[in-house]
Amino acid sequence: MAKFIGNAGEFQKERAINRRVNALAWGVIGFCLIFFVIGLATMKVSPWSLLALIVVFPGYKVIEKLLDRQIRLSRMDEDGADGEREIIPYLRRLPDSYTVISDLDFAESYGNIDHLVIGPTGMFALDVKNWSGTVSADGKGELLQNGQPTGKPHVSRFTSRVMELKKRLTALTKLDPYIQGVFVFPHTRVEAKWSTTGHVDCVRVHNLAEYILNGRHSIPPDNIARLVKAAEALKNAVN
Repeated sequence: MAKFIGNAGEFQKERAINRRVNALAWGVIGFCLIFFVIGLATMKVSPWSLLALIVVFPGYKVIEKLLDRQIRLSRMDEDGADGEREIIPYLRRLPDSYTVISDLDFAESYGNIDHLVIGPTGMFALDVKNWSGTVSADGKGELLQNGQPTGKPHVSRFTSRVMELKKRLTALTKLDPYIQGVFVFPHTRVEAKWSTTGHVDCVRVHNLAEYILNGRHSIPPDNIARLVKAAEALKNAVN
């Protein structure tokens, strides 16, 4: 069985908690605003208190929308964390010559790598997409979900994270590793063929272990150890 470093879903779980804290803060601000304006209005009717009453209701609507958005995003993050943990049993199918570094949050500006797999057949940066329905390519290198644009450049953003990871590992090891980006889908029908989504392949979770074992960018054993040590150092530097 592969060796595991780190816990899956930590980044998403922490972000979900932060979003709920933000939602609570906005809620407190909204209630304070209402009581403040009511206090102004009941103390003395004046042009200023009337203006405050006119402003407070649209203002609270804005806060209400912010609350709703934070809660929805928090639920999405929690779903993402569940997806990251869900693929662990499939990664356990890999032999002990492979190492899995989970939740590699090496650069805040670029986000995290859900799982980094390093072994004899190459290095694989995994991004788990806990989507439903069908995923396909849009003909321009990006993803479609159920035939519709997702609204985000998932491929280009993930490619940037992978390239930043490569840059940092190269600086630590003096090697030039090839890192294959992979979108992993636990619940989605995958119709995006390889090479149709740039440098990132789309794989169903059931085929993940086979995909990794058939990797084409082999790594010598000595280099595997160096890359694992460097990736672990990146993870520990943030934690």
